[in-house]
Amino acid sequence: MTASILFAGSKHKQGVNRCYYCGADCDETYPVGDFVKDTFTNRDIVAFPGSSFVCEGCAESLGVGDDEMLMLDGSTKVRENARGMQPRMYSWILSEEKRIAATKAHISLLRSAILEPPAPPFSIILADSGQKQLIFRAPVAMARNDFPVMLEDEVIGVNIELLKSRIALALPIAAALGKPALTGDIGFSSYTRYEQYHGNIDGLEAWEAVKHQPISRLAAWLSKSKEDAQNECPAIERRGIPAEARGISGPVEEASGIGIGGDKRGSDQIMFDLR
Repeated sequence: MTASILFAGSKHKQGVNRCYYCGADCDETYPVGDFVKDTFTNRDIVAFPGSSFVCEGCAESLGVGDDEMLMLDGSTKVRENARGMQPRMYSWILSEEKRIAATKAHISLLRSAILEPPAPPFSIILADSGQKQLIFRAPVAMARNDFPVMLEDEVIGVNIELLKSRIALALPIAAALGKPALTGDIGFSSYTRYEQYHGNIDGLEAWEAVKHQPISRLAAWLSKSKEDAQNECPAIERRGIPAEARGISGPVEEASGIGIGGDKRGSDQIMFDLR
């Protein structure tokens, strides 16, 4: 089982060959010469570099995409130009039942989908740049907890409870400093602004201690924008606490009381049925 097989769904063609890219069994419909340029040098990232054929799923995922694409919010995107539907430009939730595309506009729904994934086998691919072919490299999850997710070209192991706690930990940082601060360098001015917003620096210190861990990188990618985070985690003045006050409960504890993924808004609860 590969992510490309899930991407192809019922169109997957079994055969005695192995796919050049993902290693799935395949027939002779797609010769490798039609999908591998002479300038291709990344043979270390393909499963069977000696194969002469490519499977249906890889052929589709490396191409221009279908004329219609099912999106995570339940809508259907229709082709408007030759490039706008290329699979590499989208994040994907693949299962035996559906293949569902998403963009960064669907971050809240992707967050919910990872915290409540479909029945295995499934594959979750998060495209950040939209420039890399990720589907053929993506792992397939065989459990609904402790499963792999592909973020750009990094495979990250997900424990749902740990991911929930990291998303909660990221929320007050995004509120005070903005989402880019979750992965960027933090200097003195950032600590000052964080302290002015929250009344202490406990949450920022806690995040700095773990932000380089893979699960934290995933939590940062899935986190809310600054505006949305501020709605969930307002500044101390908006909480009715004077800016001069100290010794208030830290932002980590505040965030931990939020529901799955830190979402309370009703709009975040509308998600395409994955199962």
